[in-house]
Amino acid sequence: MGQTELDRKAIFDLYCISSDGERFIVEMQKAKQNYFKDRSVFYATFPIQEQAQTGDWNYQLAAIYTVGILDFVFSDDESNHASSKEVRHEVKLKNQRCEVFYDKMTFIYLEMPHFTKNPARIGDDL
Repeated sequence: MGQTELDRKAIFDLYCISSDGERFIVEMQKAKQNYFKDRSVFYATFPIQEQAQTGDWNYQLAAIYTVGILDFVFSDDESNHASSKEVRHEVKLKNQRCEVFYDKMTFIYLEMPHFTKNPARIGDDL
């Protein structure tokens, strides 16, 4: 990512663009990362900037999805709410009334240490 080779500041595990122009960033993390949420937001800015057009542009952006598959638990999540054992977290920009303010930026985090389902029963809920 980056405008030139010298500007590259992020390397993604997987970066895809759908046929509709949606951007998908997938990061797999084995070890706990300091400021991982900050890093996720920072990484999401690259596909935003990538969509910029020179000249007359209406600023319409395609959706961006950042997916973090984590082999660790967000430490601040454990103490802040009762549902800290959740495997999947979906985060969007919301206003003070918890209504989605901007639906084109989604962060999905999978906390794999909380995934305790027996592999033989994975398809039971489908």
